[in-house]
Amino acid sequence: MGHVLGDQLQGRGDAMVSEARADHRACAPGNLHRMLLDVSHATASHRDLKSLLCDLAGLLRRVARFDRLAIVLHDPERDVMRLHTIVSLEPTFTTDLELPVPESPAGLVWQTQRPLVVPRIDRETRFAEVRRILRAEGMRSFCVLPLTTPLRRLGGLSFASQDEDAFSDSDVEVLQELTSQVALAVDNTLHHEAARQAQQQLACERDRLELLLEVNNALVSNLEPRALFSAIATCLRRVVAHDYTSLAVYDRERNAFDMWALEFAGKGLIKEHMFVPVEGSPAGRAFTAGEPARFGRADLAA
Repeated sequence: MGHVLGDQLQGRGDAMVSEARADHRACAPGNLHRMLLDVSHATASHRDLKSLLCDLAGLLRRVARFDRLAIVLHDPERDVMRLHTIVSLEPTFTTDLELPVPESPAGLVWQTQRPLVVPRIDRETRFAEVRRILRAEGMRSFCVLPLTTPLRRLGGLSFASQDEDAFSDSDVEVLQELTSQVALAVDNTLHHEAARQAQQQLACERDRLELLLEVNNALVSNLEPRALFSAIATCLRRVVAHDYTSLAVYDRERNAFDMWALEFAGKGLIKEHMFVPVEGSPAGRAFTAGEPARFGRADLAA
């Protein structure tokens, strides 16, 4: 009797879960227009992909069950698929990944322009690196949809779930409708980011030209050498933030550097016209190698 009742309760519970999932999936197409409007509002208010994806994850979970959402874009210059942005309910072990097109699920989707559904990752034989990462994060199934606008193919929108067979045909159908809207938003954001990067590059070039002009003006002003060094240091400080500038002149007879000029507001151990050995000094490394050298805090403390 107890076993029969238990079996009945278990069966009823399974039926309730199945019915709830069916209702969840069945209602999604009916709300498609509302979802499209919500996605449109979300995409219009973001100018970076990370915040866009975070908002989209909340909206798209009303359609399908997933624990991980990622944007994977095709890099046309290198012909690779690059993981651009990811949001997940669980800790992610990989935030930077590039794969050849054939080795990436998003690459296959980008090529074929058809959704890819893997109901059980442990039964999939392709995409070894992606399977390794997803299994490490506890994912058991995934789905990738093409991110494509009327003008170009961008890549894929990747969903992953800790449940097996998490993406039904009806889920994929609704998600595909929504992904078309997402693709437009991603493309707009990429254009915005490219324009911002171009503006930054133009600003850097402007600053470089202004610096060269200021240094040239200092050179032709017939300042005495020490005053000229101070003028150049002042110009550099406006472009590259720093606290210390020095000029080390190699003395062949001593095989050491003469700290010929120094600009530093604080009190340091090095004074002007001190001699510093070539070996072991920052100036010595650059002088010996014949190229610029950069040093972090750990390098200088060593």
